[in-house]
Amino acid sequence: MKENSVFGYTIASKSDRFLANLFQTFIFILFVLFISWVFNISILNIVGEESSLLEVLWSGLAGAIVGIIFYPRFCGNLGHRILKIKVISAETGIDYNNAKEGALREFLKNVLGYLFIPSIWILWDDKNQNLYDKITKTYVVYVKN
Repeated sequence: MKENSVFGYTIASKSDRFLANLFQTFIFILFVLFISWVFNISILNIVGEESSLLEVLWSGLAGAIVGIIFYPRFCGNLGHRILKIKVISAETGIDYNNAKEGALREFLKNVLGYLFIPSIWILWDDKNQNLYDKITKTYVVYVKN
């Protein structure tokens, strides 16, 4: 099997990208549970029974906050960091480590996650890019040792 690479980096596999997203989601759920415990808020009040536009926007805001906090330090989110993958520019190959750009990428990731097609796009893309990767012109790659 031919190795898929860009700018001297190996493109992260679909399975590693999926696991990074699972880790990120799990960490976020633990954080929400901790906050609900500290402030004695019922988790049922936080998680509604049906999706609304407001929930989509809150999800996007949470993603933007993740991007602002973690991209300058890790070139990605916590799931990326755990699996030793990072985000780079598809145009220049430089690390995607700007807070504003990270906020936009994570915002799009969370908002577009409510739609099915952007999430499964990666299955047919030869560079393992989702729709938000295409919009922000990024690749997810393995960190060089």
